[in-house]
Amino acid sequence: MTASEIMQSYCVTVNGGSGVLVNAMTKKYSYVLTAAHVINEELGNNVVHDYQGNRLGVLDMIPQNLPSQGMITSDPQLYDFAILKVNYQERVAQKCLPASDLIERASLTVVGFPETERNSSNPIKEHTGNKASVANELVIMNLDGIPGTGTIRGMSGGGVYHVQGEKPLLIGVEFQMDGTPSEQQFGRAQCHSLARFEELLSDHSGTPMIPAYLECFSNMRDKIFSFNVDDPNNVCALKQELENAADYLISKGLPPPYKVMEQYHSDLLVDSKNLGELKTYELWVAYLEFLVISVLVDRSESADAAYLKILERKRRLIYTSNGINWIRRLEELLATARRLLDKGGTLIVASPEPAAKVLPKGFQLEKVISNISVVPTQGPFPAIDSIASSERALLASYKLTYLEGLRRECVVEVEDEYLSVRQGWSKSDLLREKLSEIIN
Repeated sequence: MTASEIMQSYCVTVNGGSGVLVNAMTKKYSYVLTAAHVINEELGNNVVHDYQGNRLGVLDMIPQNLPSQGMITSDPQLYDFAILKVNYQERVAQKCLPASDLIERASLTVVGFPETERNSSNPIKEHTGNKASVANELVIMNLDGIPGTGTIRGMSGGGVYHVQGEKPLLIGVEFQMDGTPSEQQFGRAQCHSLARFEELLSDHSGTPMIPAYLECFSNMRDKIFSFNVDDPNNVCALKQELENAADYLISKGLPPPYKVMEQYHSDLLVDSKNLGELKTYELWVAYLEFLVISVLVDRSESADAAYLKILERKRRLIYTSNGINWIRRLEELLATARRLLDKGGTLIVASPEPAAKVLPKGFQLEKVISNISVVPTQGPFPAIDSIASSERALLASYKLTYLEGLRRECVVEVEDEYLSVRQGWSKSDLLREKLSEIIN
């Protein structure tokens, strides 16, 4: 499908306005993001049709937030967003992008059903343009051709996308033209970012929105274990064994990514405040790899919820999109290990850093442990007391390592060893032996 075909397939009419279908972390319903002013107060009076004219059952609605008491502005248009729950739409596979990630003058496209075109043979229209500004989750969009209100009336609630190649990324929802007096309402549109809808769901204890790929680990299966070897033929049998193992785990009750995210949330991240990373595709590719190698090392028969519960105090993977050398963050990582793991546990870091070491040098780790173990005393100089010594022993028991480093040291740098393994062994048996030398 082309980018236009994808965007239009998620476009819906909502009464006299428009809306956009997105995924929810459930198969009980899907969401329609729209503008609040197109919603009727009575639930039964809201009519939603998809891009093919099929009517969607409206199950519930989450109304716009009201301005908080004491806010500087009480402009109701700033709160002109709402969410409808509709019958579950299995085909929806929206991909999203935070509005804050848009570069200057990033290309944007708003998609909806303008009032003047609803009875035509091509009722869905697109208006292209670029980002003028993003502030307080409000996106101002310059529209090509400088259309007026009459041209796009009925598109309120329509999805706004940034297209990368042929991949459309939803960034928000258009709700009105920019400018207070009518004579200024040409060529600029106001859009609410997805963050506002996420806040609305949070305020109403709603199920979060979800990228489609978080519905099942099968969506990451083809991306795992991309060994950067000299000759892929050396490790193709190993890669096939690992992919088959992933398929088996998925078929035997591996919880979907969104369930893992609900369970561990910020504990999946190096930086617990950077919650946007939880929806990063690369995190979940890394997590599936982590589960496969964990099951391999532990000789487990599955990676179901019970196994994850056993695993959580023994071995953890944490992710960061920051590509700086992970060893610079040893003190932070040891503190994370102290919080998440029992004595002797293993913390595995995943990030975009391709050439990271598999393990920190002993003296680096010892230096950090010594610094952490120093406690204040009554005297003029710090000292290490018996409590700090026990803490030092606990910190020294943890194993810290790096996922890409494991791939490199256990496979890439010894790829020839996988051409012929000892009699009675599989390729993955050799990998288990090498992994077990590094992780617990």
